Amino acid sequence: MKVNVSGIPEEGLQQEADLPIIINNKTKPDIAHVFIKVFRFKKRVLIEGTAKISVALKCGRCLKEALLPFDIAFKEEYIPAEDIRGEIEQELSDRDLDLGFYSNDELDIKEIVKEQVLLSVPMKPLCRDDCRGLCLVCGKDLNEGACNCRKEEIDPRLAPLAKFKEILKDRKE
Repeated sequence: MKVNVSGIPEEGLQQEADLPIIINNKTKPDIAHVFIKVFRFKKRVLIEGTAKISVALKCGRCLKEALLPFDIAFKEEYIPAEDIRGEIEQELSDRDLDLGFYSNDELDIKEIVKEQVLLSVPMKPLCRDDCRGLCLVCGKDLNEGACNCRKEEIDPRLAPLAKFKEILKDRKE
């Protein structure tokens, strides 16, 4: 879905659509229900919108795939990329860091929504809040039950202290 910037009326533009968004290089896209309002002020464009999407992601603890819902609200401002191409150096203000750029007099709404979804994905997605993850020794999914691994493994950095503990124990006896 693309919006022609020069075709945006003075009162703004509203659109609602279901957009296929590909996240994680999957072959099947996830569908995002998007509602946007687009306003143009000379060459600047302001987009306000919401997107609802459920994305299949691998859990950061148990590695099972889980469907995570996202309800995203966004507000972005864009200027033409042609306005800055000739400048070699330019000092940026805090406001400039929140700007996006468009070229060829059009904005790709699908890419804007994809960017917002990717920004909303947590660093380590979880299938559920109380996910117990995998056993560090045998790899069993601890959500399915406990494993039979021995948990007495000593951190190799602390192994010399275990020897010291034995020496102290021998002295007391």
